[in-house]
Amino acid sequence: MAAGILTLAGVLAGALLIPIPVLSDEGRSEVRREVRSRLPGWAIAQVDPSWEGAYTVVATCAEREIGFQLVRGHGLAPDDAWIQPNDAYARDRLAEVSDNRRYLVWYGERLRPDQLSCREELARSGDPPEPRDFD
Repeated sequence: MAAGILTLAGVLAGALLIPIPVLSDEGRSEVRREVRSRLPGWAIAQVDPSWEGAYTVVATCAEREIGFQLVRGHGLAPDDAWIQPNDAYARDRLAEVSDNRRYLVWYGERLRPDQLSCREELARSGDPPEPRDFD
């Protein structure tokens, strides 16, 4: 009886301590590629699955941040995505790279999509980042 309890305790402890293997998420990689092509120079701070094939994305440029949901499908072709910004700043910037004038959408078949580079965003604001000392 005591040996069984010790064995069970050991198995439970092992289950809690052994890391869970994580497989690569091809969807995340595809979202990262797409965001990099639309927002060159922006650092991608977050790409997390959220709901029904959607991803939460956060991209940063200096102190600026664009947060949005990228939602594939839902009435669009499989390679197309709805873009749902988190705030007015993100909506304004993402409207510039939308493939539709009326809705925030990214079409998958675009060979040369519109882009909003980090450098362009910094030039627009006239507020360049502070120089860094690399000593």
